[in-house]
Amino acid sequence: MKTCYRGADDSPLSAAGTLIRTQRLGKVFGEAEHRLRVLEDVSLSVEPGEMLAVMGPSGSGKSTLLNILGCLDSPSGGDYWLAGESVAGLNAERLAALRNRYIGFVFQSFNLLPRL
Repeated sequence: MKTCYRGADDSPLSAAGTLIRTQRLGKVFGEAEHRLRVLEDVSLSVEPGEMLAVMGPSGSGKSTLLNILGCLDSPSGGDYWLAGESVAGLNAERLAALRNRYIGFVFQSFNLLPRL
């Protein structure tokens, strides 16, 4: 089996290993009577080399899901593993290391420094 990526503990992650896996992922914004459930019960897996398109109408939770998958936001419920490592409870430094190694971003609007 060909090694495509390295896992969080620097062990090889084989081509057959799951790169992204979520189980019953959910996200709620607000509190009490102002709660807005944006994601509910989202389970998916992405294998190395696989492409995935996230499509839906405006307000359906696409950006929220991608922010969670990119380790920029945390889910309100459910589980998320990136390269075999659960991201729940990881500190900012470890999340940044995972993003650096496994995630690439192309933002809709340019997130560059204005003076550059």
